[in-house]
Amino acid sequence: MAESLFCFSLSYLFLILFAKRRTRCKYTLVIQFFIGWLVIELAAFHAAVNVGAILMAIGDAGDWQWHSYFGLAFSAVNIWLLKNMHTEANTTQLAFDKTLTEGFGADFSKSITEERANKLNTNSASWYKPFSLKTDRYEHFSNVVYGPNDRNTLDLYKPKDGAYKPRPVMLQIHGGGWMLGHSERQGLPLRNKLIEAGWIFVSINYRLSPKSAFPDHLIDCKQALSWIKDNISEYGGDPDFILATGGSAGGHLCSLLALTANQHQSLLQPGFEGADTSVNGCLPMYGVYDFLDRNKTREDMPMIDFLSEKIIQCKPEDNAELWEIASPIAQISDQAPPFMITHGQLDTLALVEEAQCFAKALRQHSKQVCLYTELEGAQHAFDIFYSPRCIQTISAMHTFSECIYSQYLLQKS
Repeated sequence: MAESLFCFSLSYLFLILFAKRRTRCKYTLVIQFFIGWLVIELAAFHAAVNVGAILMAIGDAGDWQWHSYFGLAFSAVNIWLLKNMHTEANTTQLAFDKTLTEGFGADFSKSITEERANKLNTNSASWYKPFSLKTDRYEHFSNVVYGPNDRNTLDLYKPKDGAYKPRPVMLQIHGGGWMLGHSERQGLPLRNKLIEAGWIFVSINYRLSPKSAFPDHLIDCKQALSWIKDNISEYGGDPDFILATGGSAGGHLCSLLALTANQHQSLLQPGFEGADTSVNGCLPMYGVYDFLDRNKTREDMPMIDFLSEKIIQCKPEDNAELWEIASPIAQISDQAPPFMITHGQLDTLALVEEAQCFAKALRQHSKQVCLYTELEGAQHAFDIFYSPRCIQTISAMHTFSECIYSQYLLQKS
């Protein structure tokens, strides 16, 4: 066992170093995402594995040789690096506090009513059970049909306690590269947190590529939003207060949903042109914001061929207007609702530089608050299961949502 420690610890060291580096090689992007995501967000568990390996090696020491001591040293380095990852993730709240203060002022939490502010607390220890995502605190209405197509279904979750009405609503749009994903598998930590705080959470499915081409994805999101506005009062929700969120492709779509409200209706709202498709705010995470890469952030990792073949299914020169509509950065105006943009610094699938450009442009043109938080040491999809970073992120998203909701209630009164 002592001899095996050398190979084990050296391999683990390479794994950790690979996870902490963001390469710009298109052939390793997906591999680096999976390794980085699972190592970084589960750093404490990987550290425990290394501690266990050391203890097993010591317990079966026998006649140690030089490689055994090197293995011990490598494992110690692994534990130190993993501890630093875990510590770095625990500083996420500081980054969010800074941006929330920039957006709402130093006393931002005081703008929330005392009753609702009491719901802001979160269980910071739940990262010990990262995949324990089930809860019995909600009523679940599954496979609710909102439109005519085969994936026009949604899952609606409402608190069991019916004392507070009407409730604010969060619309969740799943990611998956516009080609994969399901409403029941993403946004679960945020769902649990918001339901605990008295929100209604609606997670939708939409048509996927390559069977369908853009703008079918966005049309479905708008049709789902229209259904929510028409029907959510039956479930105790407020049709006049709906926020939208999503990660990756969902971050792209929720941003477009917010920025193209009631625009291009013949193209984006066929059959429901008169419906109001505005939202009160948007919280995209690790999204793609510019299909045309006008700021040259993705020159060594272009997406245009993939988008042309699989998603939009035409080239930019064949339909320039559609490609512009597909890019959230091109849809920014002074009518944009409040935004909270969150992105990981080490993201290899949706580059942080593109999020920076999007946030900068939004801040220049929007009349509403626009928060941008860049999470140091974070990969793509850091909110899928519980981790210190996930918990602190959903806590900040909840705080932002309550601030926007409090402003809405104040204006309404």
